[in-house]
Amino acid sequence: MPAPAVGDFAAWVDRHLRSVWRHLRMHGALPDAADDLTQEVFVVAWQKAAHERAPAAAAAFLRRTSRFVFLRHLRDRDRSAVELADAVDLLWTSDCEADDGDGLLAALRECVAQLDGRARRAVELSYGTDAISPAPRIDAAAELGLQPNGLKTLLQRVRQQLRACVERRQR
Repeated sequence: MPAPAVGDFAAWVDRHLRSVWRHLRMHGALPDAADDLTQEVFVVAWQKAAHERAPAAAAAFLRRTSRFVFLRHLRDRDRSAVELADAVDLLWTSDCEADDGDGLLAALRECVAQLDGRARRAVELSYGTDAISPAPRIDAAAELGLQPNGLKTLLQRVRQQLRACVERRQR
């Protein structure tokens, strides 16, 4: 099989890059790891000529490949990764596939904006934003006047609130 034209493949990658990267992040890959794993996914896609498939088949190929690459990345560190991967795939199929996760991300951003000041600041410090990187838990806790375990408890409650808010918005 002849190799695909580099320009055609590059344009195809550009169309799918955000979706693959977000899918890997939903699986739990840190941003730097997601960058590296995304590259691996597209190397496999190049080797398997995935860009020649129908759009839906290509998207499914990329999701399966990103899941496989991520699980391989975690294989020796976390046995529960398969269960998380199954849950992520189910969430992706039901809530993110149609728009590459834009709707879910928009709902989450709206829900975070509705949090009170301390809860919102805890989320910003712990998970980062477009403008800032996540802080270590001890630093985030100190800024909020909490012990690290207090921050952990606050974040557990906030995640429950955010989950409920996002689910209401998706109905």
